[in-house]
Amino acid sequence: MRPKTNSIKNQIRLIYYTFFYNENNDSLTLIETFLYPFVDYISKFFRIIGWFLVCLVILLITNMIYLYFSIILPQIYTTTWPNFLIHFIIGNWLAINTVFHYYKGLTTNPGQPPKNKIDNIASMCKKCISPKPARTHHCSICDNCILKMDHHCPWFNNCIGFYNHRYFLMFCIFMTIDCIYLITFGFYYYCAYVYQNDELNIISFVINLGSIPSPHGRSIFFTLNAIEFFLCFVAIFAVGGLAGINIFVVSNGATNIELRSMRIPCVPSTYSVRPKM
Repeated sequence: MRPKTNSIKNQIRLIYYTFFYNENNDSLTLIETFLYPFVDYISKFFRIIGWFLVCLVILLITNMIYLYFSIILPQIYTTTWPNFLIHFIIGNWLAINTVFHYYKGLTTNPGQPPKNKIDNIASMCKKCISPKPARTHHCSICDNCILKMDHHCPWFNNCIGFYNHRYFLMFCIFMTIDCIYLITFGFYYYCAYVYQNDELNIISFVINLGSIPSPHGRSIFFTLNAIEFFLCFVAIFAVGGLAGINIFVVSNGATNIELRSMRIPCVPSTYSVRPKM
């Protein structure tokens, strides 16, 4: 059983005994013990806001899809039939893949060590007090050991590990393509319909928060759309950068945790070498 350290008195006692009554003490153990109360409170905070961030992502994705099917696609329909068919296929393909990979990354268990027999035991988890296979790390937020843990993602409210790393990476890739498509082709047709002006640029549109005079009137809907376009513009660099990093990590057969332990990032991990048959 893992010792309970909920009260301040127990936390102080744990730090005291670790500092002065531990024969196998080292600097890393001292730092971990001293920071444990702070990490515990931070973990509780992320558990609370985790589902809020998930709802925020779902809201933004839903608004992107609604914006596309309610305004952008009908405007494309007024052009040529081949043009409409191409955008219809691309838009639906991106929307389906984005929603699918986010759902799978959100609901798929990242993987935990088996409870019964473990053949490849690398060490013992100090927090779970249980055997830990190779490439397994303990997540203080989920309070579980995760197989091939990459990181804990608050936007998924889930750890990214052995079974859902693929869905996380594919979501980042499709989300980046989605945002590029929306602020290029989508923004062009949006302005052509709402403002009847194809010369507006994304920067001036966002600065005015959609308050540019429109034949359809001004409403909070257009202001929210302006914020949506701005978030898409930012997401190209944020989510796209995250996708690029993870592509590099996966191509080296490693995880983000293992990448930090490499002295030279360009050197492949030992796990990227295929075993000889």
